[in-house]
Amino acid sequence: MSAIKGSVNEQSDEVLTKALLNAAKEMGLSQKQVGEVIGKGQSSLSRLPVTPDSKAGELALILIRIYRSLFVQIGGDREQIRHWMATPNRHTHGTPSEQIKNITGLMRVANYLDAIRGKI
Repeated sequence: MSAIKGSVNEQSDEVLTKALLNAAKEMGLSQKQVGEVIGKGQSSLSRLPVTPDSKAGELALILIRIYRSLFVQIGGDREQIRHWMATPNRHTHGTPSEQIKNITGLMRVANYLDAIRGKI
């Protein structure tokens, strides 16, 4: 039974890591930027999976939430998503791709997108 549980946990780690890297790629973020967001080095991202119940995992889930919100609101247009991330935003008081590098900014961007999504 514990072998099955270990296998499920490993799969969860791999799925989260893959989802994080895919979302970051779609948003135009480098692995270095992703590492800054979740507090891991660029090299450890490619070698070690992100576990969902860790602090890095929680931050990864918030970044994925940001991507999902943008995807829905912008209609999945990769270039528009990247433009939104790289352009100063007067509502979040900064450039989202820079703001997400600390927890306060990450939450500000996530909360802003959640609020906008609620109006749609």
